[in-house]
Amino acid sequence: MTSVAVATAKKSLVQIACGASNGCSHTWQRHPWEMDYRMPPVCLDKMLFLAVVSHEEPPLAVFELLDRIYQVLLRYLGEVSEDSLRQNFSTVYLLLDEMIDSGLPFTTEMNRLESIIAPPSAIGKVVQAVSGSSTQVLSDVPLESAGQGGAFGALTSALGAMSHSNIGGASAEVWWRRQNVVYGSNEVYVDIVETISCICNSTGNMISGGVNGEVLINSKLSGVPEVLLTMRNPAVLQNVSFHPCVRLPRFQRDKALSFIPPDGEFSLASYWIPDTTLNLPFHFSVSVNYHSDHGKVQIAASPKLAVTMQNKQMLIDKFVVQIRLPSSIASANLASQGGNIRFDDESKVIIWNLGKLASQDSKAEGTLNYATDPKDGTPKIPAEEKPTAQLAFVIKGWAISGIRLDACDVSSINYTPYKASRYTTTAGKIEYRIA
Repeated sequence: MTSVAVATAKKSLVQIACGASNGCSHTWQRHPWEMDYRMPPVCLDKMLFLAVVSHEEPPLAVFELLDRIYQVLLRYLGEVSEDSLRQNFSTVYLLLDEMIDSGLPFTTEMNRLESIIAPPSAIGKVVQAVSGSSTQVLSDVPLESAGQGGAFGALTSALGAMSHSNIGGASAEVWWRRQNVVYGSNEVYVDIVETISCICNSTGNMISGGVNGEVLINSKLSGVPEVLLTMRNPAVLQNVSFHPCVRLPRFQRDKALSFIPPDGEFSLASYWIPDTTLNLPFHFSVSVNYHSDHGKVQIAASPKLAVTMQNKQMLIDKFVVQIRLPSSIASANLASQGGNIRFDDESKVIIWNLGKLASQDSKAEGTLNYATDPKDGTPKIPAEEKPTAQLAFVIKGWAISGIRLDACDVSSINYTPYKASRYTTTAGKIEYRIA
């Protein structure tokens, strides 16, 4: 979900910040009278998504629609770029026409869209060029009645260019799943991904923060299966939003997720945990001191043995520390025990890339050189400016909220599917305030 953008007045124009939640710093200018009917833009993969509304609308609803459009384009095109949009303009036009009807969200479910509009393919483009007709909009009309029977129809059918499922869901009650799903190897994967965002003080105590979690499903099951997920601690799913396939009465009664899954990848549930008592699985400390002739920086990071030994499959990887220093710091002489560390002269940021956080302590330290005043040559000591440290990491095999999948049962089928699950915790915006 994208966040609400912030607008600030500047002279005769209005400065608009990007509405994305990925840390984008892009801004745009517009006239004040345009604020009543234009939503803030969202920047994703260097592409600008802008919604124009005729009257006041809930901002998060518009941002959610823009995000859904991006996810659909990513699924259809593989990547969302200027070149891919130009090459598949007709497909993008048909998708937008189906997703938005008379200015309102209409069909946004992936399985429904794939049943109506065929994903672009090289074979499909060849067939379209040879036959002179478009194969992007699917129908239930047989190839023979459409004038494409005989050898050419058999060829296109064998190549898969004209193959499609019937329009609509498996039934009127299961509109989110396409019909006639058949797989040679039936399998279902459950991914629980949690993102933690927090602010910690100089002593390492969390003063604000929370966890944004998502239960992702990749279903490759034939027929119309019934899936039941049982959580070991369902109390975590409090501030939660579900996919329409989830049976809410069953969840409210038994705290179990019962559903008929859409075909392919989809988000089953997303939840938010506002908690400042969360225990990060590592120790981290940083200190920056300014002396009369130079500054001193010291950084230390190590995993918590109590947490890592309890969860033996845990792996703290891609651990990166960024310390933003005042502009009066001209250069830095840095050294580290583990990973590589450098100082960016332009952004005034120390970047320490540790990679995998090993069991032993990893340390880094160095001296900071001040810039001098061009008038009298005195050093500019940033006594009043406090730096901050940002952390980035990926923890595999562990969920910070403690949520665990107890069982995954698949019924209403005549085969035995392969089932697997995994847990991942990533860093959102984690900031340490340095005293």
